[in-house]
Amino acid sequence: MSGLYWPVFIFTIVFVFIALMVYRVLKIIKMPVHLRWELAPIPHDKERYSHGGSYLEEHEWWRRKQPKAFFPIITYMAWEIFLMKGVWQHNRGLWPFSFTLHWGIYLVILSLFFHFINAMLLIGSVPAAVQDVFFSIASVVAVTGYCVGLFGVVGLILKRYLDKNYREYSSYSTYFKLLFLAAIFVSGIVAWALSNDFANALGVFTRDLFTVDSGITTTAAMGSHIIIIFLFILYLPFTDMVHFITKFFTHHSVRWDDSPQNEKMTAKLRDLINQPVTWSAPHVKSNRGNRWGDIVEKEND
Repeated sequence: MSGLYWPVFIFTIVFVFIALMVYRVLKIIKMPVHLRWELAPIPHDKERYSHGGSYLEEHEWWRRKQPKAFFPIITYMAWEIFLMKGVWQHNRGLWPFSFTLHWGIYLVILSLFFHFINAMLLIGSVPAAVQDVFFSIASVVAVTGYCVGLFGVVGLILKRYLDKNYREYSSYSTYFKLLFLAAIFVSGIVAWALSNDFANALGVFTRDLFTVDSGITTTAAMGSHIIIIFLFILYLPFTDMVHFITKFFTHHSVRWDDSPQNEKMTAKLRDLINQPVTWSAPHVKSNRGNRWGDIVEKEND
């Protein structure tokens, strides 16, 4: 692939990716009210988080607005994102591989940022000494990400396949996603190893991409690596790997939403119980009425 095929291919995938992600986020936002956990402690409850309490401890708590702290939430998210705290606490056997896989992905994304910076330096004709510094950083970050990520992928595949406790909960799609990620890391290592100046080559490619240069070209190894990355980006919105976005909703709308019920929430719940019953089961007893509200009311009679 060469010439204008590259910008068409890459920009089309980026556009489709953004459109699909926006669609998925809007679908989540429009979902019915979640069943909240309301389990203490909650990070934004700064005064009581340390001892595991909640504002329900206070006398006549409903008479005052409860303040919500911002910094503890950021701290909690940082521990979870960068150190996989939840995996460490609840699934320690997977932690070494999950941790390295995620950091491999983080470093690859960071290297893409540096490739963009390098492209801007090339466009701006910045002195070669400055460019060399950023090229070196981009190269080290990229190859480190590839190696660390590959270690995590191989570890997770072996762990899920060899350990019966994990194998029973691993589907074909689970292995396919891991192998897809492995393809990114392996192709990146190959492209880095076969390139005389990996970061410079990708910087030039990115520059030509943004300037829509009709003469844009690259080596077979580098081109294969780029194609695999963007095919994965196209595949991403269709998988559960979008948890990097959905976790915001599961935490803020389910785990941490302890706001008292107000008129807006009451209206939403009223709309939900007025919805028709579209399925049946022994515990549903849909013969009692056409609406969920009918079933609930008769159940309580």
